Amino acid sequence: MNGKRRGWVKGKNLWIRPGGDPAGLVMAVRRSLGKAVLRNRLKRRLRVAYRHCCPDPTDIVIFPQPGAVCAEFSQLELELRSLLRRLPESGDT
Repeated sequence: MNGKRRGWVKGKNLWIRPGGDPAGLVMAVRRSLGKAVLRNRLKRRLRVAYRHCCPDPTDIVIFPQPGAVCAEFSQLELELRSLLRRLPESGDT
């Protein structure tokens, strides 16, 4: 990190930030978001949305908020696309 702070880009249902791993997706899905079935469904939906929004692999961390569990896929995809545009470039972090 070289002393630079990586801040979260916050949306209504998702928070994202640049990741530390080379070209990968990390999801931090809390138990408080629901039972395992709901959390796993959310992770699957976010993986697909990530593939649609990022044709080039980008390393990011996604931290879903409680509203993401019941949000429609199109809403999650739209929000992820919007947050990715606001994410600082990898050279800026």
